Amino acid sequence: MSKKFMFTKTVPVALTLLLSTTMTDAATYTTPLPATKITTQKNSSVYKELNFADKQDFVDAHKGFIAPLNNKPIKNANGTVIWDSNRYSFIKEDKFAAATVNPSLWRQAQLQNTSGLFKVVDGVYQVRGLDLSVMTIVEGKTGLIVLDTMSTVETAKEAMELYFAHRPKKPVSAIVISHSHADHFGGIKGVAGYATDPKKVPIVVPNGFNEEALSENVLLGNIMSRRAGYMFGNLLPANEKGFVTAGIGPGLSTGTFSYMQPTIEIKDDVQTMQIDGLTFEFLLTVHTEAPAEMHYYIKDYKALVVAENTGHTLHNIYTLRGAKTRDALKWTEALDQTIDLYCKEDIDVMVTAHSWPLWGKDRVIEQLTKQRDIYKYIHDQTIRMANLGYTADEIADKIKLPKSLDKYWANRGYYGNLKQNVKAVYNFYLGNFSGNPSDLDPLPEIEAGAKYVKYMGGEKNVLKLAKADYSKGEYRWVAEVLKHVVMSNPKNTEAKNLLANAYEQLGYQAESSVWRNFYLTGAQELRKGVVKDDSKRPNPMNLDMLMNMPVEDFMNFFSIKLNGTKAEGKQYAFNVSLTDLKTNYSINVGNSVLNYKKDQQATNPDATLTVDKVTFYLIALGLADMDQMEAAGKISISGNKQKFKELLSLMDKFDPWPNIVTP
Repeated sequence: MSKKFMFTKTVPVALTLLLSTTMTDAATYTTPLPATKITTQKNSSVYKELNFADKQDFVDAHKGFIAPLNNKPIKNANGTVIWDSNRYSFIKEDKFAAATVNPSLWRQAQLQNTSGLFKVVDGVYQVRGLDLSVMTIVEGKTGLIVLDTMSTVETAKEAMELYFAHRPKKPVSAIVISHSHADHFGGIKGVAGYATDPKKVPIVVPNGFNEEALSENVLLGNIMSRRAGYMFGNLLPANEKGFVTAGIGPGLSTGTFSYMQPTIEIKDDVQTMQIDGLTFEFLLTVHTEAPAEMHYYIKDYKALVVAENTGHTLHNIYTLRGAKTRDALKWTEALDQTIDLYCKEDIDVMVTAHSWPLWGKDRVIEQLTKQRDIYKYIHDQTIRMANLGYTADEIADKIKLPKSLDKYWANRGYYGNLKQNVKAVYNFYLGNFSGNPSDLDPLPEIEAGAKYVKYMGGEKNVLKLAKADYSKGEYRWVAEVLKHVVMSNPKNTEAKNLLANAYEQLGYQAESSVWRNFYLTGAQELRKGVVKDDSKRPNPMNLDMLMNMPVEDFMNFFSIKLNGTKAEGKQYAFNVSLTDLKTNYSINVGNSVLNYKKDQQATNPDATLTVDKVTFYLIALGLADMDQMEAAGKISISGNKQKFKELLSLMDKFDPWPNIVTP
């Protein structure tokens, strides 16, 4: 009996409980349900739609295997587990997908769970499966050049130790960071610690890296971290009804983020330089997947490194954690430039910032071409259909990829998503307004929810209709209507549970890991409420990041914390002298707005603060007491100190766990 046959035959047994349960009973569930018959059938059909007999990715993922990971859980300095590879042990390569997982996404989870130390080519090694991203180690003439350092100090150290257990223990001679996202530089101190002099190790980055790396998560850091918890499934249990993969990696480490100032910026569009005796040819690809990003070719090893602009999944033009929409056209152009610049060279292997490498020049060109063209297709067809008068939602529902792009495994939407990317392109050019006057000034969710429920005949009637639609598999619509019931009455447990059931089935069907994680986290919170576990909340803003944050970025963050209602009628003026930077700022509050000026001083300030940058940051954020800092000699204040305290009292403290699926 084939395993595929076993899958289709055994799933109905798992459904017995659900199919023999009335909808009223099912609505009382507080734990994940099985897949419904409709979800089971939909997921089973995926095996017929895609070529699962193609095992080339599995061959590539295993190629060059040297040693497995040490599966002992990794802990931070406080003893908290920040990474545990054992949580993915249920993902077996010879196991077919459960009915609760889209088979295509299960395949990606199997590939991402292929972990350990690997030889890419002679002189180039890779550690995979210890974080969302991978670490690539290049053997230079005197030491090791580390390409990206993963997310956290703890996982980076573990990766280095795994390498040293099987290769000569040479010092780190340089670090090259491909782009400005924290999962590629957060472990930098864990790597730099293996240099002869950690403070002097060369750190090579693309132009604009420092500003972008430190600013992306500042203004919206609180809500971005909350949404990232949804996106990466941090609050979900890892199992076949919960988290299975992050799409671009097995998961996201919750260890210690770190930061070090780069020493070398690549500023020319194309730039060649020697790093520890090896020739690197860089290509800047700014404003693509990240605002500061670059590709490079290591001539000595015939290795092309393409950062995160290509990989084994369709990526995000807009990311659901929340970030500025990316430019699909620049992304396309960057991949096209990479083909033109490097594909005249001998290429033995292409290395990405996530997942396994790709060997052979012809296959490298094929992937670069297919991914260039999928972003171009999404861009061009969205704009074409927008010009025909279709809205973003309509385009997302109508657009179809050509088979040549759609069936290519690396173009499947495990991380990005076709519908999501279409809406991103539309928004990039036209904004979020559909053009319909009814969408100009819609009611907020809570008020709209109450109106919708009233117009639809009350909560009982909505639930009656929603149960019928749920039984027909119309989960998208059930989610839409029950959202209004929950927003108007969050105490309606029956509505919350049925909405959770609908989210769950949508999550089980999703090919996108991100959509699955959002749906299943939403379902979990509807049933159990918000689980406020800070150890599972991604948050790169620690003291390392704070110390390196440019003052202008910090001042912008400080200003958005001002509660405009509380500040109405208030007038303040302060001078701030930052002693370590030898720079002066003025701060003025009026019209419920905080403005600041560099190298300017208020003529009649309420107070003048003389202080180092980090102490000022800590006081301004409420992380240090101003009186205690003054007593310790960390700050000198002349004028009316109470006025600055008044200003601090007007600053909001952001709740790190705001509600998302309930009001």
